[in-house]
Amino acid sequence: MFKFKQFTIHQDRTAMKVGTDGVLLGAWAPILSSTHRLLDIGTGTGLIALMLAQRILDQNNNSTFKIDAIDIDQLSIEQAAENINNSPFAEFITTHFTAIQNYSPTEKYDTIVCNPPYFVASLKCPDANRTQARHTDSLSFDDLLQHSSRLLNDEGTLSVILPVNEGNQLIQLASQYGFSLAKLVHIHPTPTSDPKRLLMHFTKQPANSIQSPIEESQLTIELARHQYTPEYTALTRDFYLKM
Repeated sequence: MFKFKQFTIHQDRTAMKVGTDGVLLGAWAPILSSTHRLLDIGTGTGLIALMLAQRILDQNNNSTFKIDAIDIDQLSIEQAAENINNSPFAEFITTHFTAIQNYSPTEKYDTIVCNPPYFVASLKCPDANRTQARHTDSLSFDDLLQHSSRLLNDEGTLSVILPVNEGNQLIQLASQYGFSLAKLVHIHPTPTSDPKRLLMHFTKQPANSIQSPIEESQLTIELARHQYTPEYTALTRDFYLKM
């Protein structure tokens, strides 16, 4: 069990537990005041969907939004539904047991977020559910981009977190599916370490349009063990109990 300031995450039945990647994406993903329909692909425990709901209510005073949270793992979607139903945000989030490849909602989305599987050729874990959550067999980067493009409206956005090498692969593929990289954050574990993750925010790119400059920045998580930087604290303090 992982307690946040406004909700609690139970994670005993889901393969992927609460981690820094999900917290970073949930706290950072750009959300406009005009955003009304959001999709969380591979919701796992429901963490990112819950963080987005909290942010929208806290920052935009918007109570008309809806978040759909999907996952292909039955136990994960059951646990996500439990976490959501026990939160203050249950009326805003709906869970769906489905793969993105088979998902066909009646309306398109303003924003999609995804903390995707990224292991391509590494040794697989004996736990089949954990393997499914961590490897791209069930969600390739091509599938993620293709179906995100299909499900987003013309002004829609896609926010993703990945390790640096995989993130660069996604960036290289994005233009083939009509996306343009708008924001890029290099995540450093400590001030002296190389970046380990990329936070990426893509916008739909009309054909033959001129790409705007990429807003690029750096974020360091810790100065020392459990001594968090001011920028990481500012990003996550609305969620972590001890920030």
